Amino acid sequence: MRPVHRRLQHQQRGTALIEMALVLPLLTLLLIGIINMGLVIREHQVLQNAAREGARYSTLQANRIDEAGDATAQALLLTKIKTRVQRYLAQERITIALSDVTVDQNYTYPVNASPVTASKVTVSYSRSMMLPQSWVWPFGPVTLTGQAVFRNLY
Repeated sequence: MRPVHRRLQHQQRGTALIEMALVLPLLTLLLIGIINMGLVIREHQVLQNAAREGARYSTLQANRIDEAGDATAQALLLTKIKTRVQRYLAQERITIALSDVTVDQNYTYPVNASPVTASKVTVSYSRSMMLPQSWVWPFGPVTLTGQAVFRNLY
């Protein structure tokens, strides 16, 4: 019985190495996918916070964009609000253009059956994955959107 046992041990000497070589790439892709999803979730939360900051800032009386006012002053106030969102994201190492931020200070929603005017800020951000798109994620970059609505204080 001993010779048969030795022969089986000798035949299975490299199986652990082969199994590891087969499983290691899959484990690596799984790890990269987990890291990617964690980063996407974190960046989505940061976008939500930036939109919230922009909407809060937009509701202040000093930042009211008057419909009948000067067009240049309106553009400056709008740029001021968008820049606030852009700077918030820059602190978190997320770079966006001002055109990726939309501000609507005349957004209405019902509160106790009466319409309330609010500021709605939407931020969009396109994020590419860690690996080349053709390897893991064939659908292209992921577009994340953060949105917040605050009641106007004016």
